[in-house]
Amino acid sequence: MAGPTTMRLGSLLALLRPALPLILGLSLGCSLSLLRVSWIQGEGEDPCVEVIGEPGGPQNPDSGARLDQSDEDFKPRIVPYYRDPNKPYKKVLRTRYIQTELGSRERLLVAVLTSRATLSTLAVAVNRTVAHHFPRLLYFTGQRGSRAPAGMQVVSHGDERPAWLMSETLRHLHAHFGADYDWFFIMQDDTYVQAPRLAALAGHLSINQDLYLGRAEEFIGAGEQARYCHGGFGYLLSRSLLLRLRPHLDGCRGDILSARPDEWLGRCLIDSLGIGCVSQHQAQIRNLTALTPEGEAGLSWPVGLPAPFTPHSRFEVLGWDYFTEQHTFSCADGAPKCPLQGAGRADVGDAVDTALEQLNRRYQPRLRFHKQRLLNGYRRFDPARGMEYTLDLLLEAVTQRGHRRALARRVSLLRPLSRVEILPMPYVTEATRVQLVLPLVVAEASVASAFLDAFAASVLEPREHALLTLLLVYGPREGGRGAPDPFLGVKAAAAELERRYPGTRLAWLAVRAETPSQVRLMDVVSKKHPVDTLFFLTTVWTRPGPEVLNRCRMNAISGWQAFFPVHFQEFNPVLSPQRSPPGSPGAGPDPPSPPGSDPSRGAPGGGRFDRHASAEGCFYNADFLAARARLASELAGQEEEEALEGLEVMDVFLRFSGLHLFRAVEPGLVQKFALRDCSPRLSEELYHRCRLSNLEGLGGRAQLAMALFEQEQANST
Repeated sequence: MAGPTTMRLGSLLALLRPALPLILGLSLGCSLSLLRVSWIQGEGEDPCVEVIGEPGGPQNPDSGARLDQSDEDFKPRIVPYYRDPNKPYKKVLRTRYIQTELGSRERLLVAVLTSRATLSTLAVAVNRTVAHHFPRLLYFTGQRGSRAPAGMQVVSHGDERPAWLMSETLRHLHAHFGADYDWFFIMQDDTYVQAPRLAALAGHLSINQDLYLGRAEEFIGAGEQARYCHGGFGYLLSRSLLLRLRPHLDGCRGDILSARPDEWLGRCLIDSLGIGCVSQHQAQIRNLTALTPEGEAGLSWPVGLPAPFTPHSRFEVLGWDYFTEQHTFSCADGAPKCPLQGAGRADVGDAVDTALEQLNRRYQPRLRFHKQRLLNGYRRFDPARGMEYTLDLLLEAVTQRGHRRALARRVSLLRPLSRVEILPMPYVTEATRVQLVLPLVVAEASVASAFLDAFAASVLEPREHALLTLLLVYGPREGGRGAPDPFLGVKAAAAELERRYPGTRLAWLAVRAETPSQVRLMDVVSKKHPVDTLFFLTTVWTRPGPEVLNRCRMNAISGWQAFFPVHFQEFNPVLSPQRSPPGSPGAGPDPPSPPGSDPSRGAPGGGRFDRHASAEGCFYNADFLAARARLASELAGQEEEEALEGLEVMDVFLRFSGLHLFRAVEPGLVQKFALRDCSPRLSEELYHRCRLSNLEGLGGRAQLAMALFEQEQANST
């Protein structure tokens, strides 16, 4: 018997072995829980109470009573619910939106009076034009059973009579939307309305007034006070006026006979409420600044615009730029004085003319001002408000009797920021593959290895979704039979990168041209790639990284926009050497990077954004082919050949494409100093831009002045 019993126990243990840890854990947990319960039950009363009642503690006979009273204060008091059986039970319903519970209303509802004949034509045109500007747009017609066009809310009354249609429209607006909107604009389907201005007007008017606003017209045979609003221009009704008019609609419909709905409404308002149409409404502006928490100190000028920017440290203080009518004393290149010209001169002239116009409007007819000259001018850009001006004007004041006197007055003006609008743009993604195109001439073969090393470190190493095509441009007598290949080292470096990074292919194309043109080179590359390819045209001096490639993907939009970034060009290191930071001798030169504060001012040892160069660009192949085809259709034969020699790719997009051309500075594109080869075969404009790029890239005004000073000192000694 022992043998079978032992076998049964062994088999039972074998079955329970997987669950043994679970059983032990449950047993241990239950034991600890029971042990903790025994400890808690074994404790006495509240230790704080015991300490108070101990002989050695402070004796206070009322302490126990006070403690009991405090405990009683914290006991909940249950108030039984009692409902009066004699009163009807009303269930309390909470609104879905807090706007409804607070009684907030929308500002404007637009009602369009249409007909069966114009519902599918004029009404549809109105809907496509202004529907996206208003919260609600309704169409009212007297014909029942008319099919409503898609996306339009049509209300049919069943009667085409004008007075009946107007009466039922007002009745419908009052019944369904009287509690939801402050203003009601009624128009015909052949009325042209400037929707943004109408919405802005309704947003500024006060709702606590009875207003009937529109193009006022006189009734035939009536007085000047009896006017109605012409329906062809539309008219605005306030909610309070609609509420007062509602009880009189039935009486007006039976008593007033009119063939026009606008005349019927005007007579109804005059006869029942004594209110006529007004063409202008002067709103009363009251200064309630004293009632605000900030008081008079919180008043900002002009009224309705944000307060000036408040700096939190001395580094955030906005500086003022001083100017006169001929010069400005804050120049982009750091010069102390430069001529005021172009858009800056027009801006100053417009500010002076506006100041003179406002002064004459304020003091006429007693005084008439004439500008003699601008004494001093100051302006600064406030990102929260706009451009602020302070002008000291020397004026000639002329009285009504002809007396003249010179006056100096200071005026302050503000050019506010315009309304910010969100423009719809096609969808783009950062997952698009970028095809880099690098044209190389024989003179640039020696520096191509540096570009390939930078490309491997910034693109191949992080596995960016980008490819590279080398466009090797041979001269007429270079690389021929028996002659050494000038691009042999470039090809070897490309093959080495393919070996180091498996799966990477660096393609190269050989082209022979006497005078290489950027457009002709892109013609060769464009034929080798699909039409949906995103090209990034680059140079041997450019170092594109991941951020630059992402901005290329986001700013170049197929069929919409081409992107040509402005790179940062370092100055000539001979004229502006890089200096080591103080206190670290032997640390070496600073890494080339744009100056942190203001790159356009050219800090020592820095550079500038070269706006004259347009060698880099991002665009889609389909857009380039479309622009190229348009160029070929407009320019044929010899004229096309001459144009291709003097055009760059950016000029082709600018002149022969309907795309948006986006030109912006790109801090990620930093180029070493190099003199560009300005071919005499370029057009006059391109040759001038090339020469300016070379000259302005030598150094800032301070570096050039120091170099001239040192040269004169050396010549004098």
